[in-house]
Amino acid sequence: MAPFMPNGKPQHVLGLLGSFEKAAARNAAMLTALSETGVALVGVDPSMTLAYRAEYAKALGADRAPKVSLPQEWLMQQSARLPNLALDRRDTWSLLPHCTEKTNAAVATADWIKLGRRLGIELEVVPSGCCGMAGLYGHERDNRATSEQIYRLSWEKILDDPRRAGRVLATGYSCRCQASIMGGVELRHPLQLLLETFRKITIKDELR
Repeated sequence: MAPFMPNGKPQHVLGLLGSFEKAAARNAAMLTALSETGVALVGVDPSMTLAYRAEYAKALGADRAPKVSLPQEWLMQQSARLPNLALDRRDTWSLLPHCTEKTNAAVATADWIKLGRRLGIELEVVPSGCCGMAGLYGHERDNRATSEQIYRLSWEKILDDPRRAGRVLATGYSCRCQASIMGGVELRHPLQLLLETFRKITIKDELR
């Protein structure tokens, strides 16, 4: 785990561009120094991670923006080291990617499906709108009522579907917060499912 340092994304969302650029410069310098050691940089939250490709590149210049992969992008680079299991179509999960991930990294969104199939899991990307959080938006008191209305447009229907009960994954931190607040549903990140599956495979191999 890298040392904690503010990413600056919230300042950018609020239009505090001067503050954002200062935070971005400090964070970029730290991450660049880490990458120079040869370690791969991987960010878990799509909104924060993709900021390095868009907001950082615009504010600091593409040459100063650290190269940070989404987890599925990094795992795809390691896919040859993963077991290749037969697909079990009974083991199907619904995936709700973060809006930023769907619009700014469509290829990476499809990587989740490929990784799932590598481990024998069918991941279905469910058509959906915004969960209503939209980063900081839904966390702010003045926006809460509107945020809840947006959630009800699509996410509520998806999570209330009994056919998907307990089998929905979400990549966004704010999305998982919204599902917990509005639906009382604790959604898992797809990484958690892949790790659980990989551990089961490892245990089976050890018992043979």
